[in-house]
Amino acid sequence: MENPFIQLHREFRAAGAKTLISSGQACVLYGISAFSKDGDWIVEEKTQSFDMILNVLAEKGANYRMGAPLDIRWHRIGWTSHFEFQTAQGFRLRADFCSRPPRIHSLAELWERAVSEKDHDVVNIEHLILLKKTVRIRDYSMIGALAQIAGLEAGNSEIALQYLQDYDHLEKAVIRWPEEAKRCSREAVKLLSEGKARDEVIAAIAREQDESLRLDARRVETIREYSADLQKRFVELKNDWRDHKTPLHDQHQQLLIAAYPLLQKVIPNECP
Repeated sequence: MENPFIQLHREFRAAGAKTLISSGQACVLYGISAFSKDGDWIVEEKTQSFDMILNVLAEKGANYRMGAPLDIRWHRIGWTSHFEFQTAQGFRLRADFCSRPPRIHSLAELWERAVSEKDHDVVNIEHLILLKKTVRIRDYSMIGALAQIAGLEAGNSEIALQYLQDYDHLEKAVIRWPEEAKRCSREAVKLLSEGKARDEVIAAIAREQDESLRLDARRVETIREYSADLQKRFVELKNDWRDHKTPLHDQHQQLLIAAYPLLQKVIPNECP
């Protein structure tokens, strides 16, 4: 069976929306994961892309999940939008969208280096590695696998030395690129270059992962604090939408109104 998220991506393309496949589905496309139950997209910050995505999702009978409206004003401040719908085959699909993903410092570079194929567009591996430095510990094995592909296998010393996540592969990289390893600022690489014990290197990798976990946890907690009032209001809206079978475009308009106070917290003079 065809990957339904690739099919959905083609529909976004055909409608005139510019998007990049990200996160779990990107890992599937790069061959390090067999499947992912959700679809994640990065959206170009143009109103047309947001509008066309909403139209495609509306045609599929999608419903909002908790998050910000699919609107450029909310996405410019880093918020995300979430949807779900049933396919014709009866599968429930979830689709998530952002325009300013965390840990990406240059949107221009993100789009310039994206990989475009016949039926999809996907973030490049280096950016995907940064995106996977999340609050989920399982994502760090994905980072390691991506670093194997784009680092060890592709002969890229910088990616290999900076992002490999297990001792054996990192040791291979240090042996292969000793001069680059000496110049590397990563603690685990320094320890390997100095011939330190295996457990010291493994501990350094664990500390690095823990720091990334805590950074992303703080980011997520900040979002939760800002959106606490919206979360309460969203539960009321969700129940009403379910009872009245509210179509997506009407859900969107109601969510815009409900989320406006959240926007004003961040940009006090923003117009509705």
